[in-house]
Amino acid sequence: MTVIDVRGATVRYDKRDVLHGVGLTVAEGEAVALLGANGSGKSTLVKALLGLVPLSSGQALLFGRPTRSFRNRSWIGYVPQRLGIGGGVPATVSEVVSAGRLARRRIPFPATAEDRRIVADSLASVGLADRAAEPVAALSGGQQQRVLIARALATRPKLLVMDEPTSGVDAANQELFAKLLAERLAEGCAVLIVMHELGPLADIIDRAVVLSDGHVTHDGPLPTPRGADGDHPHGVLPDDNPWSGA
Repeated sequence: MTVIDVRGATVRYDKRDVLHGVGLTVAEGEAVALLGANGSGKSTLVKALLGLVPLSSGQALLFGRPTRSFRNRSWIGYVPQRLGIGGGVPATVSEVVSAGRLARRRIPFPATAEDRRIVADSLASVGLADRAAEPVAALSGGQQQRVLIARALATRPKLLVMDEPTSGVDAANQELFAKLLAERLAEGCAVLIVMHELGPLADIIDRAVVLSDGHVTHDGPLPTPRGADGDHPHGVLPDDNPWSGA
C-alpha cells in the first residue's frame, strides 16, 4: 500500500519556487530518507505533504486521500525539527508525551489505563522513564528531542514523519532509536525521515530521495557519503552535506 504519494509538488514563497514539481512515494513498511543540503527544500516538502503549507501546484496524498481532506490524524506520528518545547505553559515530560494520545481519545473523557501504559512505554523506549514527572524545560535539547520522539511513538502511528529527529541526541540513544524504528517497520509502519547525516539509522533505510534546490536529484539506493570511497557515481552535493546525489 502506498502511504505517501506526492506528485508534481510545487511550493512558492514570496513569488519564489522552493519546490519544483517534486515527486515522492513511501510504501507501507518502507523507510525512506530525505536527504539534501541546507535550504534544499526537505522541510518544506514534509510540511507540504502534511498539509502544513499549501501546494502551488501538484498533489499530495496520504493513504490514498488528498492531504487537505485526510482526517485520520491519529495514523500519523510527526517529529518536527527541534522546538522550544520548554517555553510557554509549564508542562511535565509525561504531559507532553500524553499529547500524542489525544487524537485517539474520546474527548472530554480522561486518559484510560491503556493511554497511561502507552505513554509510559513510549518514555521508556527513549530512555526517559525516570524523567516523566520533571518539567520538560529542565531537560537538555537532546532530551527534549527524545520527548518529541516519544510523543510521536505514543500515537501508535501507521506513518512516522520525522524532521531531523536525532539532532542533539547522543550516539547511544541514536542506536536505541534505530532499533525502535526497525521494530515499527517490522509492524508495517511507514517511515519518512529527514536527515543531514544518517549515522546508525543508515542500516534501516530502504531508499533515499535527495533534494537539491527544490528538485529531486536522486531516488533509489542510499548514496555513498563523501569520503567513504574514491568513487562518486552520483556526483557530489554542496560542501555542507556529506551525501552524494544523482
